[in-house]
Parts: sequence; C-alpha cells; structure tokens
Amino acid sequence: MEAGIGDCLEVFRGATRLALRDGHLSNGEKRLLVKLAHVLRLEENEPRMVYDSVVENTEQLVGGRELGDQEKMMVYEQVLEAVLIHTDRSEDELMMVAYLRKAFQISDAEHRAITRSLDRQLEQTIHRNVLQDFRMRLDDTMEKIGGIFDRIGIQI
Repeated sequence: MEAGIGDCLEVFRGATRLALRDGHLSNGEKRLLVKLAHVLRLEENEPRMVYDSVVENTEQLVGGRELGDQEKMMVYEQVLEAVLIHTDRSEDELMMVAYLRKAFQISDAEHRAITRSLDRQLEQTIHRNVLQDFRMRLDDTMEKIGGIFDRIGIQI
C-alpha cells in the first residue's frame, strides 16, 4: 500500500466534499459520512468542523490524526460493508467508496482480499438464502466501484 491521504480529517473532508458536489446529502450519503466519522474515530465536534470547512470552502484543516496502513484497510472495509448492507448503492455512494480506495491507495490485491474477507464474514452470520443475495450485491458493487475507481481523480 502506498501512502495516499493519511490524515483522518483530510480523508473525511474529501468524502464530504464529494458527497456535497451536487449541493445536498442523500440519506445514503449521510449514513456513510456518519459511518466514516465513526470508523475514523473523529471527535464529537470534528465532523461538523469539516462539513463547515467544505461549505465555506476554507483551505486547510489542522490537527487530524494520521492513519496507519492497517487502519486504512479497516476503515475501507467497514465503509464498504455499510454500503453493501445499509444503502441502495447509488453511484454517489459508490463514488465515496471508490474515493476511499483511491485516497488510501488500496491495490487491486488488497481490494480483493477485503471483499473475500467480507464474504467470509457474511457467510458466518447470514442465512444461506440472504447470503446469496449479498454475494450478488458484492459482485455487482465491486464491478461498479471498479469503473468509478478508474475515473476518479483526487489530489494528494
């Protein structure tokens, strides 16, 4: 894994900026931003501070905690799981997942390992009929994210 964006506030800022590019937050985007703030372990006031900085278009955030490589993988996996289970997987929501993958510089091999891990976790906790539906969602979602990932550009 290459360096990518490692500051938790800058990662959240990039996701927030992406979610707000159309001027509003859908329920799915809100859900993912809340999940992202939680898995990034942002302080109570930090999500609002980041949101305000995006809306007001201020440049720099100060004081973000650096993320390690393992933490980046865990954040990506948990947000991807939230997309699979709790959202309608709109292009806007998938764009946020693709953004995280790009920001964290998650390789194809790492991405495949994460999806295999999610598949194993689901197999252990979900009824067989529901599992088949989630596997189809996982395959479909990974294909869509791959297409978005190739198009997305971020500034590091």
